[in-house]
Amino acid sequence: VTSINQLFFEALNCKFKTERYDGTFFRPLLQTEQTILSGYCRCQSTDWSKILLWFPKVGSTENDASSWLKDNVSFNNFEGLVVIRVGGSPEEETAEKKVRQGTLPPGIHFNTLLSNCILDKQSKVYHNRVVKDTYIGVNATVINNGRLYHSSNSCQYGMLELSVGPESGGSRDVAPILESTIIDICSQLKMGRIGGTTSINRNLPSSMYNMIGEDCIVRDTPTLEDILLLPNSRIEASCSIQSAVLMPTASIGHAATALNALLQWNTSIEKSHVVNVLLMEHAHVGPNSIVQNSILGPDVHVSAGEVHASVIGPNTNAHHQSLVISVLWPLGRGNVGYGANVGSNHTGRLPDQETIAAEGTFWGLSTVIKFPVNISAPYSLVAAGTTLAPQHIGMPFSLIVEQGSECHILPGWVLYSSPYTISRSETKFATRRKAKHHAWYSGWKIIRPYTVDLMIASRQALENVSNLAEYRNVPGIGKATLSEKARKAGIAAYTTCIRRYALLGLLKFCLEQKGFDFLEPSRLGKDQVPLIDITQPIWPLLPWDEDQNFWHHQKSLLLSEFKSHKVSDLLSELLEIEKEYANNVRKSKSRDDVRGSKIVPNYSESHVSADGDSVVKAAMNHASDVKEKVKTILLKNESTRARL
Repeated sequence: VTSINQLFFEALNCKFKTERYDGTFFRPLLQTEQTILSGYCRCQSTDWSKILLWFPKVGSTENDASSWLKDNVSFNNFEGLVVIRVGGSPEEETAEKKVRQGTLPPGIHFNTLLSNCILDKQSKVYHNRVVKDTYIGVNATVINNGRLYHSSNSCQYGMLELSVGPESGGSRDVAPILESTIIDICSQLKMGRIGGTTSINRNLPSSMYNMIGEDCIVRDTPTLEDILLLPNSRIEASCSIQSAVLMPTASIGHAATALNALLQWNTSIEKSHVVNVLLMEHAHVGPNSIVQNSILGPDVHVSAGEVHASVIGPNTNAHHQSLVISVLWPLGRGNVGYGANVGSNHTGRLPDQETIAAEGTFWGLSTVIKFPVNISAPYSLVAAGTTLAPQHIGMPFSLIVEQGSECHILPGWVLYSSPYTISRSETKFATRRKAKHHAWYSGWKIIRPYTVDLMIASRQALENVSNLAEYRNVPGIGKATLSEKARKAGIAAYTTCIRRYALLGLLKFCLEQKGFDFLEPSRLGKDQVPLIDITQPIWPLLPWDEDQNFWHHQKSLLLSEFKSHKVSDLLSELLEIEKEYANNVRKSKSRDDVRGSKIVPNYSESHVSADGDSVVKAAMNHASDVKEKVKTILLKNESTRARL
């Protein structure tokens, strides 16, 4: 922005031949060049003295450029300052012609009005109605547009100010910049323990010019105002674009409208309407979507639905017609099903309510969520057709399903009935993340200290139920109904998952050590895991705030969960748990095979069976790998004892 501002300043003050810092030159037209432009090239100008030629370092600035102008400029109306950069040396021209064979040649042709513009070398500017207050970069393409202009006011590119959460009667204000991360947004919302990763610079340089960078494309768009395109970004066949900044490889496409939009790398908007939006890397909107006053994190996809006043975290998908209003979902990783109405934020008094969604939340088809709702239960599913009244649900990996007139909760249901979901998600979030600039923080584990601590707290809440009257008041179940069968299944599922996590930590620790036989408690007495209060509406412990060395946490659980602290006994327990886990992953997938074969003709011919499924195979292979590693560790420990 600063360099383009300087370029315009130098051009506006050029009366004679003026050398720039890089050795290039501006100069006014020679009389012969003016004659060629007005005659042969059929161009007009309100003041020919303001038409400047910009020459490269190579060659003399006094050379007549008439021949070049004949080939590259025709049928234009100029107003005010217009700077045209003349091509390079003959050798550069020849090389560029070879590269562009079969493509539209550079040139400035058939533009109704070019006003206060700088046109860099090899730019292609064709058939535009108005291009005003604009820099067009090297090899950029600007074709067949209506009005490309800058507003009368100077603007700061790369900043937004918006409010998420309550749409009225309060606000959660955030001010993202172009390169903001989810960590930055959480910090501004006072969620995390650490500050953001980018400093908010309130003194960004202002500009009164549009800027279209190198190799950009802007075409077939009626209205363009206050735009900044960094190299290799594009706007094509859109309806109206105002106050938009596009980072490299970002695009706004067919039939889109955008107002106050920041687009990071590899983002896109197609056939959609966006207002006051930050799209982080590889976020995509469209087709047929409306996104307003929202932040979409890396690898988020919204199509055919609406998102308003929300923060949507990484790897979240809303691929169908659905409604999301005032949802704070910073850790994302979830899904919004067709017809899901996660937007009942109006009390009849004000649209001032909001919903908190934990990572991995799945909003099923045609769910109706009556605000306020706080699902601080990671990787939980709200089943299709369920209506949720205002409540706080804190038990992770649960299924919330409507049965008759009541909502029932099955704590830990994902762990015992659909472990395939967890295995597939771990692989998916590790391999499908395309946002390279956010990869350093967005690949956290599903089963980690915080989610394990939630399971410990939930298990204790379930274990503390002593009579039927207490079933309605179990902490973490909200207003849902809990059955005795679901309570027992939840306790067992949480216990197995907690122990598997701890035992896998032991396996890793043993592989990294020379061998030891017995777990010793810490002399400092730091082995106790603090219990999370799942009754309180508090923000989650964010993954980047956690200690990434899990061993201390896992060791604490080994000491509290198992009677024997002998390594051989613990590893033997791991073998049984891992074998059972792999079999459960297979069973959860094979249930679909059995059911489908009974209902759908030729089901097995068109669906991958459990035995051929990549997720099932990975779980089985992991169990075999664990078995081999345990065998190696036990043999190593025996040989160590024998030497002693």
